[in-house]
Amino acid sequence: MNAIQIGRKRLSEIVWGIIDEKVGDFPYETVEKIVEDQQALRAQADYNTGSVGHDDAFELYKIVKFFKPKVIAEVGTFIGVSTHVMTLAVERLVDIYTCDASNDIDLATTNIHQYPKTASHDMFKDLAEKSVKIDLVYLDGRLGKDDIEPLNKILTDKTVFVLDDFEGIEKGVVNAMMLESPTRTLIYPREGRKTAISIPFTMLQVVAQEAI
Repeated sequence: MNAIQIGRKRLSEIVWGIIDEKVGDFPYETVEKIVEDQQALRAQADYNTGSVGHDDAFELYKIVKFFKPKVIAEVGTFIGVSTHVMTLAVERLVDIYTCDASNDIDLATTNIHQYPKTASHDMFKDLAEKSVKIDLVYLDGRLGKDDIEPLNKILTDKTVFVLDDFEGIEKGVVNAMMLESPTRTLIYPREGRKTAISIPFTMLQVVAQEAI
């Protein structure tokens, strides 16, 4: 008997189509303004690096809007573009824990818990000690071996990862390899984009009829 197989490429197209359909219209101009306004904070950076561009900021907004996480962890605060985009995407205040190993730029927002000049594994350890469980992890930084043990302590069987810079041998691809698991599947970026998603199989359901 032959099993029905769905490859990652086809599944990725299906998932992005569902996200687009369920999210529908969204505030392009507001997201663009966040991307542009936050650039002024580069002057405060000790380490001035790349940030999320418009297209992948749109993708991040849609992902967060679709999954509706209550608690978010972010690796790579920098000037706060992705942090503010995620805040915009949620319908109410959620807790966002964000760290940056190189910079200490204050985003001055109440529901954003910053870990300035703090390595990701140290933030994960602190969250584990506080018994915080994470619904969505946005990775705009490279994971290391020291991250895996404390990271696993703050995950649930429904935690979604969003991977920035998924192209070539960039950090998004490396992070995806580190997160590879038989309990997860990788959703590739759309053509021309660099945002991938790692979804646990518990968040993929075959149903008789999709909810409206």
